[in-house]
Amino acid sequence: MRARVLFPAAALLAACEHGAPLRPGDYSPDGPFAPTPPVRLTWNPGIDVSPAWLPGGDDILYAAERLDRVDDDQCLAVLPAGGGGIRRYLCRTTAPDDSVNVFAEAALAPDGRMAYVRTASHRLPGRPISPDVQSLVLATVTNPSAARVLRAIAYTAPSGRVHQGVSHIGWLDSTRLVYLGEAVTYPRPCSSCAPDTVRTGIEIVTLDFAAPTPVLAVVSGTDGASSVSVGTTGDTIYYTRNGESRVYRYAFSSGQTDTVHDFGAGIARDVSLADGRLVAVVGGAVTYTVDSVLGAAQVDSGGELHAVTLATGAETLVGDPAARYRRPSFSSTSTRVVVESWISGRADLWLVDVP
Repeated sequence: MRARVLFPAAALLAACEHGAPLRPGDYSPDGPFAPTPPVRLTWNPGIDVSPAWLPGGDDILYAAERLDRVDDDQCLAVLPAGGGGIRRYLCRTTAPDDSVNVFAEAALAPDGRMAYVRTASHRLPGRPISPDVQSLVLATVTNPSAARVLRAIAYTAPSGRVHQGVSHIGWLDSTRLVYLGEAVTYPRPCSSCAPDTVRTGIEIVTLDFAAPTPVLAVVSGTDGASSVSVGTTGDTIYYTRNGESRVYRYAFSSGQTDTVHDFGAGIARDVSLADGRLVAVVGGAVTYTVDSVLGAAQVDSGGELHAVTLATGAETLVGDPAARYRRPSFSSTSTRVVVESWISGRADLWLVDVP
């Protein structure tokens, strides 16, 4: 017969004692999952794209695909620049669930205003893949849905060309934007394959919204542009062109264009500028073709990330050379870049240090 061991009641109480209950608070993740540079900032099963820095440099704004929503909306998300949990989603939550609503391509002004592209598409079988409604709008980060429509898309530009998309939006001053007007096509690799989306730059456009009716103007000499970034003042822009390795600079006051850097080999695109330095995507999985019927198309699945010091022309390969980067955004101090990294058709955001 096994002896029974008796424990004092006080010991039993001590063994079962629980600490004080957790009090209400913010228990979201603090910091990145792995802090070793380059730092992976997002782990979304969908895609996270078109990042931009919020004024002050403490947070990043980007477009996040919401696979947790029944309508698969794409919202703007606010994320700490050093990584961690999403602080806030900016969505059109009042829209019906039978439509896909997308907020993307956000550009931030220092006073909290925001220009971005808003689209809506019904999820009905047999409908065209292109958006039902698409607009370039002006709002604020605090109230993104209360927006002024600046330009419905698609539209015919002053050049006579049709712009089906808008990207690389920047602020020239308090009432003027600059952006890339694009052609958007949806080719299928095979008859039974899902359609792809190919966005090819057409030209650079300015939009002045000081008056009730915004005024568009095409920037001279930017035919075939593939990206654009505002310089240290609103008088200067930097841009790349389809199929080329150069970065160009245009001054509005003089109307003059010059070449500021030539990467020599590889197609350059997605230029971003800050504090006397620029960063661009170069080479990688990109092709440029001109068809006699379909016109120009630049198919881009990402490339290497290069930084250039403008005063000296010194060029540095940054980030992971094996990665396929797209759409870098330079911090105001030009020491960090937040960028898309594409793997197997999906994109996450990474933070890359620039020495």
